[in-house]
Amino acid sequence: MSIANTAIIDPKAQLGPGVSIGHYSIIGPNVVIGEGTEIGPHVLIEAGSTIGKHSRIFQGAQIGGEPQITGFKSDMVSFARIGDHTTIREYVTVHRSGYENGTTSVGNNCMLMGYAHLAHDCQVGNNVVVVNYAGLAGHIVVEDFAFISGQVGIHQHVRVGTGSMVGGMSGVNQDVLPYTTVAGNPARLVGLNAVGLRRREVKPDVRSAIKTAIKLIRSPEWNTTQVIEKIEAEIEMHLEIRYLIDFMKNSKRGFID
Repeated sequence: MSIANTAIIDPKAQLGPGVSIGHYSIIGPNVVIGEGTEIGPHVLIEAGSTIGKHSRIFQGAQIGGEPQITGFKSDMVSFARIGDHTTIREYVTVHRSGYENGTTSVGNNCMLMGYAHLAHDCQVGNNVVVVNYAGLAGHIVVEDFAFISGQVGIHQHVRVGTGSMVGGMSGVNQDVLPYTTVAGNPARLVGLNAVGLRRREVKPDVRSAIKTAIKLIRSPEWNTTQVIEKIEAEIEMHLEIRYLIDFMKNSKRGFID
């Protein structure tokens, strides 16, 4: 364990073996930091936050701060949790939940690049990338393997589907379908996230099926119910296609098409 002599560590914090903490960082009460995690200089990790194993948090990042909610009571107990093998770059902010005993969470193997912001009650999955200056408002769900480009703004309560990509400087105010690429302000459906699917070694026949489904979704000829019926009738029901259909059926804000 390597703790800089200028770091301030609350006695109630729990530090795993091999943790390192840089100069002038502040670790609050009841913070848990997992084995082998590196905390850079000038990092603030506030009360009740949990950081997983072998993660890296760079200088100036702030984890577990109060949510930016009018009327929030500072004595409310809520949490922020960061998973294993996740990298949080310079000046990222992740706020704790706005609910009593609620949690804002980031999964494993994620990368949050410099100055990104995750507001209260966001739920970010595994293997997610959030690029510089992106801002996620409250209650957003980001599913596994999603890629959110730089300077993106996402409206509260939006769901970003697994394996999707949001293009740079986009404004997102509806759900992003799994495996798709969206871009623009307001964001529109561009097509398949082919690069992401290839990187995950999704089989060519599955990629082709998803691409065909997206073409049907983009067509102005049919409404959502009709599109789902056509997908079910015309496309082999791979697990990914079934997931896409379920996502469409369960979208509460409507999805980008």
